[in-house]
Amino acid sequence: MESDRLMEQYKLYVNTAEKVSEKRQNTNTYFLSLNSFLFLFSGYLTTIKFDIWHMLVMMAGVIISIFWLVILKSYGSINSAKYDVIQKMEKKLPVKLFEDEWVLMNKKKYHKLGGVEQGVPIVFMVLYFILITIRFLGILEII
Repeated sequence: MESDRLMEQYKLYVNTAEKVSEKRQNTNTYFLSLNSFLFLFSGYLTTIKFDIWHMLVMMAGVIISIFWLVILKSYGSINSAKYDVIQKMEKKLPVKLFEDEWVLMNKKKYHKLGGVEQGVPIVFMVLYFILITIRFLGILEII
């Protein structure tokens, strides 16, 4: 009876961890689309010589990328905590699936998804800063 209840709680909790991962993926899709639009829009603004708006769009891109990075770090923290709880629950179960998986993955020296995916908003921020610097210094009249 007690083990059945623990197994149900375990299943529910694993499901919540999966939901956080789904939300994180949706967040990535949203911010990637938004940044892609901003780059396209920024390019369009250069063709019609809206200099101030061009700078504002690029600065907005930096701010949006910072928000994206902060949100990704938050999702990573939430999931880490959830998997710690799952591993604690597994100590009361006959099989420790997540713990065993982590042990195997750590032996293979894999790169955690969170670290890799956090590089994307950083790349966008660097690109925005380069464009802002080029525009501010007037290095290229096109940009």
